[in-house]
Amino acid sequence: MASRTDDARRTRDLLRLKVSLVDSDPEIWRLLEVDAALTLEQVHDVLQIAMGWRNSHLHSFTDTDPYERLRAVDGRIREPRRWTSAFVLEEDPDGLPETEWTLGQVLSEESGPLFYEYDFGDGWTHRLAFIEHLEVPASEPPARLVRGERRAPLEDSGGPHGYQELLEALADPQHEDHQEATEWVAATAGPWRPFAPAHLDVDAVNRELALLLAAQGDDEGGRSQPGIPTLVAELVDRMPPALRPEFRSYVDTAQLQLPPEVEAEVAERMVAPFLWLIRRVGPDGLDLTAAGWLSPAVVRQAVAELGWEDRWIGKQNREDQTWPVRQLREQAQRLGLLRKLKGRLLLSVAARPLLDDPVGLWFFLARSLAHRHRHDAERDATLLLALEVATGRGATADDCLPAVGFGLEALGWSAGDGWGLPPEAVEHVLRDSEGVLVELGVLQDSPGRAKAASTPEVRAFARAVLRS
Repeated sequence: MASRTDDARRTRDLLRLKVSLVDSDPEIWRLLEVDAALTLEQVHDVLQIAMGWRNSHLHSFTDTDPYERLRAVDGRIREPRRWTSAFVLEEDPDGLPETEWTLGQVLSEESGPLFYEYDFGDGWTHRLAFIEHLEVPASEPPARLVRGERRAPLEDSGGPHGYQELLEALADPQHEDHQEATEWVAATAGPWRPFAPAHLDVDAVNRELALLLAAQGDDEGGRSQPGIPTLVAELVDRMPPALRPEFRSYVDTAQLQLPPEVEAEVAERMVAPFLWLIRRVGPDGLDLTAAGWLSPAVVRQAVAELGWEDRWIGKQNREDQTWPVRQLREQAQRLGLLRKLKGRLLLSVAARPLLDDPVGLWFFLARSLAHRHRHDAERDATLLLALEVATGRGATADDCLPAVGFGLEALGWSAGDGWGLPPEAVEHVLRDSEGVLVELGVLQDSPGRAKAASTPEVRAFARAVLRS
């Protein structure tokens, strides 16, 4: 993105500045190099990413310390200038539009510091101090984090004093508020990136800044990171901008750049129930009962040959009363392997070449999980579930529920009352995909029932879903 003065310009004017979070102890600060031609609206976006905020509150810029309000300039006292968003300007007729002023116009060696206020309730104040002017090639990025210390405080943690009390409670297991603070931090920080107050990933910040500013300078928009599979890139782009850095860091841990490879014997073991069923249906198909079920002989054969005698009670000869067999047949239909026609169960066109191809069936099931859903919420939940499995963190669906639920809410899904998604709602939308992943051994439903989610074969299957 070139500076605004001249598209043919071969240099870029950068301001090196130190951003300090006022009253933070230990100090939270950033050393930034920012194009002087960026608007204050763009500088707001840069600060949000550089500090690690989630852009969930109002903000403004002032040229006077908010705690002093008035200061002498050339021996004269003047009212501070205040730049902010169009939304805030509706209530502040004396304010200035941040879209019409550049950083270079309000911050210089002579101007004194600029102040950025974020969340007027908690009152996070950032002091932007000019250090030096740099002239660099236009190919250099318009914003870059040089170094810094500590992540931003958590949103809604009560300002500098409240945040300090929160950290003290977290650090002391004997503190009377330790349990409450731990639960609040887990819910607020979310599952994508561990809460580490002292952590700052300079490379991740600069990657996000480059994506942000490239998108702002491109009429096509979009902030997807090169190399991310299309399905995951679409999730990234649909996330609220302030959550994209955390979500992208989480996606990195899934190692989606690795090809989803599987050996034939591993694939055959994982897809065994589905392979048995399509082979049993075969090219000629199977007659169903008058009620539309598999015949008792086929049900008994399925239970015996798949070793499912201990998975269900009863005589195990009627499909409507033998849930594992019924679920397998319904899954095979939903995934596009089988279809019903005139009282018969038939192979789909796609299934015919897979009768002797376990690896092909393995990839087919991954693609079907990624693309065949009843509704969009189920698709999003399935992809988020696959991401959690690909990271190696979840062995059961219960393990994955917090990450899936957090992601669904971030994507805008909520229950009918509009108050987020309770765990039971997440369980409901995951039900079909979870059943398939349990059948494949990708998720456990009980101890010893399936392979742990951290095995290479399980993570490979999750990557196959996400790369479909």
